[in-house]
Amino acid sequence: MFAGRPDWHAPTHWAGRPVYAVFEQPGRFMAAPQRLRTASFRLDIYEQDRGDAGLERFSLLQLGFEADFGLDALREGAPDGAAGLSALPAEAAWLRLHAASALSLPPEVMALQTLDMAGLGAMGLALRLDGPSTTLFEGALRTGLLAVGAQAWVRTRGVAERWPLRLSFDPAALRAALPALEGPLKALHDRLLEAPETLGLQALLDVPLSHRSQACDAVLDRLVERFGTLCPGPTDGPAGETQLVFDADRMPAGQVSWNLAEPLLCPRLLAIEADPLAPLRELAPELWNGQLVRRHSVPALGSGWHAITALPNLPGPRAGLLRTQLELIAPPHPPARPFSSRASAPLPADDAPFALNLRLAPDEPLRYQWKTSAFVLNGGQPELVQGPLQTADQRHLVIGPDALGIRLWCVEVDAALLREARIELSCQGLRDGRPWTVRGQVDSERSRLALALPRDLQDGTLTATATALAGDRSCTSSPQALTDNGMYLDAFSFEGSGARHLSLVCEFDDDAPQALIELAPEDRSDEPGRRSLRRLTPATPAADWSWTALSPLRSGYRWRWAGQPDWSAALSPAQALQLRSSQAPTRSTP
Repeated sequence: MFAGRPDWHAPTHWAGRPVYAVFEQPGRFMAAPQRLRTASFRLDIYEQDRGDAGLERFSLLQLGFEADFGLDALREGAPDGAAGLSALPAEAAWLRLHAASALSLPPEVMALQTLDMAGLGAMGLALRLDGPSTTLFEGALRTGLLAVGAQAWVRTRGVAERWPLRLSFDPAALRAALPALEGPLKALHDRLLEAPETLGLQALLDVPLSHRSQACDAVLDRLVERFGTLCPGPTDGPAGETQLVFDADRMPAGQVSWNLAEPLLCPRLLAIEADPLAPLRELAPELWNGQLVRRHSVPALGSGWHAITALPNLPGPRAGLLRTQLELIAPPHPPARPFSSRASAPLPADDAPFALNLRLAPDEPLRYQWKTSAFVLNGGQPELVQGPLQTADQRHLVIGPDALGIRLWCVEVDAALLREARIELSCQGLRDGRPWTVRGQVDSERSRLALALPRDLQDGTLTATATALAGDRSCTSSPQALTDNGMYLDAFSFEGSGARHLSLVCEFDDDAPQALIELAPEDRSDEPGRRSLRRLTPATPAADWSWTALSPLRSGYRWRWAGQPDWSAALSPAQALQLRSSQAPTRSTP
C-alpha cells in the first residue's frame, strides 16, 4: 500500500530543492517538478459565413506541457549512498493564467483549468473560445505578451507526516470552530501552531513549540485525507496558495482517535511555475501565423448542415495504433428526416483539429451519436477495436483515450539513460485467453511512448531492453506489472544499477608480505576520488569492495596493481577477483 510512495516526513534538500525519501526503501528518493515547460502551443481560429446568421468565429486553444523535474542537476548534488532518484508522479494538475491589470484576457482563459494527464510528466489543455473571446485573446497576445504568466498546481499522494502523539477530538466541534468550511491551508496550520485548543486539539499543546510545526503537519495531512479536499487558491489570493475545503457531511458528532505515528496515505498540492506562452516569445510575431496560430475558413453550409469540429486529445507519440476513425450517426428524426445521417473521417496523425459535415433537417435540433474505430497491432497483426457509442449535442468534440475503446498506457524514460542507450519496450498480456503483444522503441528523439492496449487486457507486464548506443552491451529489465498511472524507467529499473559488491582473493604463492590492489567503477577509473585501495596479506588474503553503479550498461569495475599505470578491462562483479601474489609486476610496499 505504501511501497514506492514518497514520504512527506522530514524531506532532505539537494541543490536547494526538497527531495522526498521513498517509504521504507533506503537510498531511493523522489523529486517533484520544479516547473511546467510548454511543449506545444496551437491556436486554431475558425471562421464560417452562415448567411443570415452572420459570420461565426471561434477558436480552439491547445497547450501541451511537460513537467521539468531537473533530475540531472539534483543528481549532481546527491550525497553518497543515494542509489536512485526518480520523478514524483502526479495524479492531477491545474493551471491558471494571470496578467497585468491593464491587460484584458477572456474570462474563460483566466479561469482555473484542469489539465488532462497524458503520462507521468505530460499534461494537456484544450479550450474553446467564442468569437469575442478569440478576438480579445489574440489582441492580448500581440499587445501584452510579456505581461502574461501562469501558476500551476500538481496533486500527488504520499505517506503522511508522523509524530509520536495520540489525540482525540470531536469532528463536529472542529467544524463549529472553523470560521468557514473553506480557507487557506496555511491559515489553519498557523492556528494549529498557535492556538490548537480553540479547535478542540489540546493534545498539540503537549508538543514542544520547537517541534509543534511538524506535529501540525501530521494533523493537517490526516484532516485532508479524512474530512477535506485540497484545491488551488482563489484568483485574488497569494501566488501558489492552497485551499482546504472541508466536507461537513463527513464531520458528524462523535469521537475520533488518531495515532500520529502510524503511516497513512494522503494527498498534497504542490505549487509550481508555468509559462504557457513561451513558444510565442521565441518567435517573431510575423512568424506566428502558420506555425503557432492557424486560420481556417469553413465554407458556408446550406440549411440543415452542421459543421462538427473534433479535437483529438491523446497522449503521444503512440505505438501499436495504426489508424483511428471517427463516425457521426444521426438516427432518423421523422417526419422531417425519416432516414439516418452519417459522417466519418480518420483522425489526423498529428492530432490536429478536423471538421465533419453532418446533415439534419432544416429546423432539427443538433443531436447525434458518435463512436470511434481503432486498428491496433497485436504481435504485428492488426485488430479492430470499437469505442463506446456516445451521444452529443455540441458542435465541438474532444476525443480522449476513453473514447477509443483502448488504453493508451504511457511509458517515460529518464533523459540521462537515453543519452547512452535506446530502449525497446515489449508489453505482453492475455485477451480472451489469447496472447497479446505490442512493441515500441524510445530513444533520445522521444523520451515518452503511449502503448495502445485493449482495456480488457489481463496479466499485462512490461519488459524493457536497453541497448548501448556505443558498443554492443544490452540489459533487460524484469517483467513489471502494468500500473494505473503508467511507468517511469530510469537506470535503476534495470539489473546492474545501484549497489554492487565484489569479493577479491589473493593466493600468496611467493614470499610477498602483502598485495595492494586498486579498484574503481569501470567508468570512473580516471577520478581519484572514486578509486579504492585494498591491502591483502597472507593473514588476510580476502577482502570485499562495494560501489554504486549509475548505469546498467556501465556496472562493472576495473582493477590494477597499485603503482601500475594501466587498468584492466571492464569486469563483472558476479565472479570473484582471484589473484596470485607472484603475478604482481613489482612487490608492493606500504
